Amino acid sequence: MKKATLSKYLGQGASLQTAMTAEADFPSLDLARGSGRFVGSKGGAGVWQRIISEMPPHDLYVEAFAGTGQVLLHKRPAQASIAIDSDAAVCAGLKRSLNTINGDGAGVTVVCGDAISWLEKHRGSFTAQTVLYCDPPYLFDVRACPGRRYYGHEFGEEWLHGELLAVLSRIDSPVLISGYRSALYDRMLADWRRIDYQTATRGGGVTESLWCNFDAPAQLHDYRFLGTGFRERERIKRKKARWLTKLRRMTPVEAAAVLAAIDEWRRAL
Repeated sequence: MKKATLSKYLGQGASLQTAMTAEADFPSLDLARGSGRFVGSKGGAGVWQRIISEMPPHDLYVEAFAGTGQVLLHKRPAQASIAIDSDAAVCAGLKRSLNTINGDGAGVTVVCGDAISWLEKHRGSFTAQTVLYCDPPYLFDVRACPGRRYYGHEFGEEWLHGELLAVLSRIDSPVLISGYRSALYDRMLADWRRIDYQTATRGGGVTESLWCNFDAPAQLHDYRFLGTGFRERERIKRKKARWLTKLRRMTPVEAAAVLAAIDEWRRAL
């Protein structure tokens, strides 16, 4: 992302000084960044689709604890995007994935730093057209192996999650955060909307949750993955195809009349 573009959303002075370049070599341990084969990655079947299908329209997208950036890489790009991770090697891998897919990073700034501090510093610049998604390493207590450490920069202590949730509760923009249910999350996010869904891990099937500080959106940023599961997504996809076929069979004026009626309906939402 160019400096001027970032400043448009975060104000003058929020330049690429905060986006520290990650020069560390990308490690060969169990990261496999581009494929999403990474503990806690949202690259599992149906997972990133479920998350993207809850995001309202936005101009600025911020993904904290980005890791492999599976949601960022699959969603329709915003005008500007910011990915935050504290691990320099992870940031380097994500930048390579972005460059491989988009050639030049496609307007994404990768910030190598502490997500809590960064969000607290910049939350006042977020607007209704900003969407923030957080995917922190889950609490130690809710993991299948609480004593095992998976990341170079861990985040499993309850006090760290408490600080994060406190910052997120002070953000007025749409916020989504993934995790496993816990007493802490149930208490601090009691008034947030929660979506539960099944996903597979190396240890078997689990129920993950997505908390949102906003009501179910009437409009989405990316409609391609609408649906609560594979069958519903396929049903909606077939329905869209049928409607497109009907439109193509209409005369141009008739098709325009139908589209105008749809636009009128959308403006009334």
